[in-house]
Amino acid sequence: MKTAITFCSVLLLTATAAVAQENDPTGNPKFQHPVIGDHGGIVALPEASHQPKQNSKVLLDITSNSKSGSVIKGFDRAGLILNQYTQAGAGMDNGFKMAIILHGPATKAALSHEAYAEHTNAYLKDKGKTKNPNLELMAKLKEAGVEIFVCGQALAHHGFATTDVADEVKVAVSAATVNINLQMDNYAYIPFK
Repeated sequence: MKTAITFCSVLLLTATAAVAQENDPTGNPKFQHPVIGDHGGIVALPEASHQPKQNSKVLLDITSNSKSGSVIKGFDRAGLILNQYTQAGAGMDNGFKMAIILHGPATKAALSHEAYAEHTNAYLKDKGKTKNPNLELMAKLKEAGVEIFVCGQALAHHGFATTDVADEVKVAVSAATVNINLQMDNYAYIPFK
């Protein structure tokens, strides 16, 4: 009898845990992409603390060119943040603002397809990798209202002309001026190094 009660208790606990995990958005994630599809998937967590606030402003300072798939991780993270705020009702139509500044090793991501190909080494050209893999996602971010800047000083130091920059990107005097100006305008600073 004792064994049967123990067995039933274990069975009940297992069933309860399975149902709880099935209903837990992080235990059985169903990723959403309310604005930026294919990047920055999020799960809705309406009961979690620190919900996105309306009228938030964020500045992503991207210097790293490390990748998430074929795009720079910082761009994928930008998609995630934008998707997160939109899903929570605090997106661009509710005052959310996002800006991205590219510099350092991430500078090349600002180039047009033509300039990217021109500045790609022979090995990658032989493999057919001459298109800027970041431009499609950058176009989606810009269309959603994200401002994307590249440091003019970094362009010069890397040997890129301002005419090499893709249409989705604005040339800034420097990353420092973007960082200073936008932080003075109360943008939260998030570095991607």
